[in-house]
Amino acid sequence: MGYYDGNTVTALWNYAQHFAMNDNFFGTMFGPSTPASFNLISGTTVGGLPRNQFNDDGTPTGIVNGTVVGDADPKVDDCSGKGVRMQMTGKNVGDLLNAKEITWGWFQGGFKPTSRTADGKAACDASHKNINGTTVVDYNPHHAAFMYYNSTTNPHHLPPNSVAMIGHTDQANHQYDLSDFWAAAQAGNMPAVSFIKAPKYQNGHPGYSDPLDEQNFLASTINRLQRLPEWNSTRS
Repeated sequence: MGYYDGNTVTALWNYAQHFAMNDNFFGTMFGPSTPASFNLISGTTVGGLPRNQFNDDGTPTGIVNGTVVGDADPKVDDCSGKGVRMQMTGKNVGDLLNAKEITWGWFQGGFKPTSRTADGKAACDASHKNINGTTVVDYNPHHAAFMYYNSTTNPHHLPPNSVAMIGHTDQANHQYDLSDFWAAAQAGNMPAVSFIKAPKYQNGHPGYSDPLDEQNFLASTINRLQRLPEWNSTRS
């Protein structure tokens, strides 16, 4: 476990003087990433299909008795890996927002395809170098929580029909690239609810990101939002 103070992550340290930064935070689970993302958007890790997936040594991977315990990729995502894939049943908060006609979107770094096959299948190969100089692919399928649910998936990573449709239900189905968030924000069309997911090299995850990479993403995002008229009514 690493510890970072104001001498290293200075921006985050300064934010903590003005905003709540998970002080005395208690969560139902610590990880791994995919089950934690389901807790965020649906409040449950139950409902995974197919059931009972195990490694060769008998340890669980993906799903056990319908409960998600590992980092399997979304089943119908063109940009998922070749390993274990799964889908989720049940409802998520996106379904509830749609039912109330509240605009929303999940915006993730690297979601925009870099190319397509002749039959329209997307490839998500955009990449950046992290602070250590390691090249990391931007899009992480098993962090794309809503892509596991049939009701909120965008398998071929289709773009919104227009900037005006961002946040509404169209071919993108509320699943977007980070660039779509800024297009909507600059047009005064920011959705009422937005989930913003950094590209992989900036998400602060051990192994391929760093607190300084994460700080760069957070500071640049907040600085850009603060320059918009919507900032006064923005809550995070």
